[in-house]
Amino acid sequence: MVCLYLTSEVGLSGLHTLCIGLGQRFQEENLKVGYIKPVGHRYHRVEGRTTDEDAAFMRRTLDLKEDLDDICPVVLTPQLVFDYYQEGGEGLVERVKDAFKRVSSGKDVVIAQGAYTSLQGRFLGLSAYQLAPIFDARVILVERFDDAFLADNVLAAKDDFGDSLVGVVYNIIPPNRESFVAEVIAPSLEKEGIPVLGKIPVDRLLSSINVGDLAELLDGKVLAGEANLGEMVENILVGAMSQEHALSVFRKHRNLCVVTGGDRSDIMLAAMEARARCLILTGNLYPSSIILGKAEELGIPVILVSTDTFTTAERADIIIKSARTHEAKKLDRLRELVDCCVDLPRLMELIGLRPGASW
Repeated sequence: MVCLYLTSEVGLSGLHTLCIGLGQRFQEENLKVGYIKPVGHRYHRVEGRTTDEDAAFMRRTLDLKEDLDDICPVVLTPQLVFDYYQEGGEGLVERVKDAFKRVSSGKDVVIAQGAYTSLQGRFLGLSAYQLAPIFDARVILVERFDDAFLADNVLAAKDDFGDSLVGVVYNIIPPNRESFVAEVIAPSLEKEGIPVLGKIPVDRLLSSINVGDLAELLDGKVLAGEANLGEMVENILVGAMSQEHALSVFRKHRNLCVVTGGDRSDIMLAAMEARARCLILTGNLYPSSIILGKAEELGIPVILVSTDTFTTAERADIIIKSARTHEAKKLDRLRELVDCCVDLPRLMELIGLRPGASW
């Protein structure tokens, strides 16, 4: 059995997305695939208990039979943190070890998904740095390309993980940096003995969320356009300018969500003229019936929230950046990206995994 531990140094790097893609591809290679997220941080209620959203989705997607408490043995809740500091947490590492034994039984490969970053869970003894040796795992760093860091995070991870780091996958690469990663960063890291196993560009579909999910995560109320909650949103803009300026700005963006006060009818009209995907109205200020009627006619969802405009826009932006790959059309696109942008044969060779392996 091979354990492949995927982790990230900075978070929001598409870690969960790549776990899905690799898990499905390994299954297509007739491998028996297991999965564990040792430390969950995305609270989710299912089957009457608290677990991690990623873990619950992977269990369904890969058709895993193990119990949710083994697939995600530790969930970072306030109560768990309180109990740890009050009573000590010596049993947590053992809980994770026992869960790993169960999810790896009979498997060819187990994908371990790290928490938000490689450091998260350190105070519990459950960071990626601490668990990778316990699992005897091969580590892949999933790195969101950022000009502020270039290769710094990858080199630092090599210092920390040592020989267990088998390579890096650069993800969500901006269009104007793809050639730089391929021609400068990747050759430089290869010379340092760090294989670059994937170079995945920004993908508009994967970097989006449907309007219905966005409304739910913002605790919003849908006032109009309910039939089109399945539309995808990828850009958030705050409508805090003049109507003339707003229209020119809105037209420069695709799949746009406009956040503005419920009293800014001029901005709402400009957003609808620019064919925004949805409007989010803040401060619990209801728009006029004329606005709602036009939105319904055009099929543009209007969502009402209680928070102020800039808080709402900030939250919406974070939600989109961490959007889950849980829709069928996203999974299909992910399959295409893994095939074209990840060197799966090289990855499998480096970790000693053969198609249809029997352990």
